[in-house]
Amino acid sequence: MIKGIGIDLTDKHRFEILIEKYGNKFASKLLSSKEFSEYDNSNNKASFLSKRFAAKEALSKAFGYGLYRHGIYPKQITIEHDSYGKPFFSFSKMILDNTVSKYKNIQLSLSDSDDQTIAFVTLE
Repeated sequence: MIKGIGIDLTDKHRFEILIEKYGNKFASKLLSSKEFSEYDNSNNKASFLSKRFAAKEALSKAFGYGLYRHGIYPKQITIEHDSYGKPFFSFSKMILDNTVSKYKNIQLSLSDSDDQTIAFVTLE
């Protein structure tokens, strides 16, 4: 049974502006340490941030309370990929214990174009 859905659409240009204005400061607030290493090696930093932000925002919407509420901090959420390239979430122990344990299955889908990224999350 579906217990929550979340969707987020981001404009990649917005992240280009954030990087230009703040350098890595925004990335360091959004990304887990594992993601930040990937970001640092990325050829398209705006696209990388856009995808991570959209995924984490869609997840928080599926939970029903948004980022920075009820202990949901973006740095405690990591987006990884399985051997086929399918994205999935991994969580800090605090989020696992307090929030994620309530759900049997969390699915993430990401898609992007040259200008935008969309993320869709379902919670079962």
